[in-house]
Amino acid sequence: MVALSACGPGGPSPVPSAALDSGIRGFVQLGPTCPVETRDVPCTTPYVAVLVILDLDDREVTRISSNDEGLFQVLLPPGEYTVAPTPGGDSLPSAPPQAVSVVAGSFTEIEINYDTGIRGAE
Repeated sequence: MVALSACGPGGPSPVPSAALDSGIRGFVQLGPTCPVETRDVPCTTPYVAVLVILDLDDREVTRISSNDEGLFQVLLPPGEYTVAPTPGGDSLPSAPPQAVSVVAGSFTEIEINYDTGIRGAE
């Protein structure tokens, strides 16, 4: 999945994708999804999330969404970026931002782990 977006004046600039062969791709998951983890029972699930891609000056480059399987991909020119996951509801689930380096001719692969906060509810 490739998702690029642009807004009106003052919003993100469109990323020209015709000649790009680099970017970020990855997997977004949500966990824990069960109160007690047990062996051989996954306690995470793929998650649909909105991820904001920021440049070095913390300006929004684009926003992308992971799909139902938690997968995402975005074309970007080489450079340094921050992937800033948006929170799910009020403040949970949440995931920390990640610094990412994009190199020409390749995709940097990352994993975004959203925390449900279930551990704090016990």
